[in-house]
Amino acid sequence: MKKFFMLFLALLIAVGLAHPAQAVDETAFYDGVKVTHADGGTDQPFAKNEQLMIELAWSYKGDAPAAMTLPDIFNVRDNIQKTLTTKDGTNIGTVKVDAGARVVTAAFDRDAAIEFGTAGTIFIPVLFNEAKVTAAGTYNASFNIGRTEPAEVKMTVTKTMTGTGALRVTAFDAETKAKLAGSVFTVVNSAGKVVASLTTNSAGEASVPNLPYGTYVVTQTAAPAGYAVPDQPWTVQLNAAVVTKEAAHTKASGLIGGLTITAVEKGTAMPIQGAEFELKSENGLYVKTAVTDANGNASLTGLSYGNYTLTQTKTAEGYILPAESWPIVISRQTAAAQKVENISEYGTLSITKTDGKSGEVLKGAEFSLYFYTGDQKLVAKVVTDDKGEAVFKNLEAGKYTLEETKAPSGYTRSAEKTVVTIVSGETLELKKENTKTTTAAAASGTLPRTGDDSSILYMFGGGLLAAGAFLLMKKGKRA
Repeated sequence: MKKFFMLFLALLIAVGLAHPAQAVDETAFYDGVKVTHADGGTDQPFAKNEQLMIELAWSYKGDAPAAMTLPDIFNVRDNIQKTLTTKDGTNIGTVKVDAGARVVTAAFDRDAAIEFGTAGTIFIPVLFNEAKVTAAGTYNASFNIGRTEPAEVKMTVTKTMTGTGALRVTAFDAETKAKLAGSVFTVVNSAGKVVASLTTNSAGEASVPNLPYGTYVVTQTAAPAGYAVPDQPWTVQLNAAVVTKEAAHTKASGLIGGLTITAVEKGTAMPIQGAEFELKSENGLYVKTAVTDANGNASLTGLSYGNYTLTQTKTAEGYILPAESWPIVISRQTAAAQKVENISEYGTLSITKTDGKSGEVLKGAEFSLYFYTGDQKLVAKVVTDDKGEAVFKNLEAGKYTLEETKAPSGYTRSAEKTVVTIVSGETLELKKENTKTTTAAAASGTLPRTGDDSSILYMFGGGLLAAGAFLLMKKGKRA
């Protein structure tokens, strides 16, 4: 009896020791792993800066899945939360990826009816970790997916690829998945230059094509009414024909408002496109960037009530960046407004030509403008129009010499040379007068109009006539 008991106990121990090994195989959630290109292709090599996709095949074996950490050879671009879907498209849970820790966590919904053997695939977008993948070569990645031995993936990596691609942004309701129009995004390249300002259409999409491969920062500046604007921007690695950034929108809570910014040239209604503004909260924790469109307008929405500071950080070519900032108070749901004027780098000279006695405006007076230097280099020539006006535009700040080079018909040209100083963003207005030529000179028809290049010929001809008359008189006396 004692021998039988010992034999039975040994059998139980053997079964008990064998069961955990069997349980590991039966309850492991993940079945396999692949590293692919963004389009799903598995052909190698991979480019060093290429966006990749990790495919995790899974099946239900009786137990909930455990968390899994991705190998440190990869970086996850953003925190991810997506639906856990079966092969037939049934939603049975959620998948979360912590970008910083690279931890993948899958969880079943409590009310989901999951049968043994239910299977599917999880797709996780990743990039190579530049600190680990430093050069072209062969690299191994070990995935601990619940088996007794890690799954090994060998990858051949080539140098950084070059080219261009499109960046696409999609906006949707986080709960209903409905597409949202009117979400505004600013795209900035690694050099800090704004390359696009995007607004989603009725399909919830907006895109910018032909961007060089590289790193971009996407900041959402406005959302449809009733939705909050995320505080933090997104970093996007563009290294494929099309890279899509999904922007899930949550309903706004609390008291929020908006801000509309209008940028124009000082003293005019001329809109300035491409002016960049930064809005910062009083505590400095909230920072948003907005860029004006072709109408000189930019908007920020989803702003919590409070005090902010608006600063212009960039302006369009040909304008001077303002040094001041503007206090902004968000205290109502109606959008606050801020008009900002930029001074042009250039100045303007406007001349009005009139009759010295009657004040009548004179058409046809030609003015020449020269740089105020020893060589008197000509800048431009302008002739007065029907209003008697001549305007020199887009003049660099500095000193110039103004001269009337032709007078209006019937008037005497002014010999005055005027030194003028042009100031950026300002218009200098001058009034100039002419006097009519004498009545006798005009009636005789022998005197040229002032400013006529043939005056010397007239004088020379007159001299010859006088000399001829003198000789004739002298001959007559001798006779």
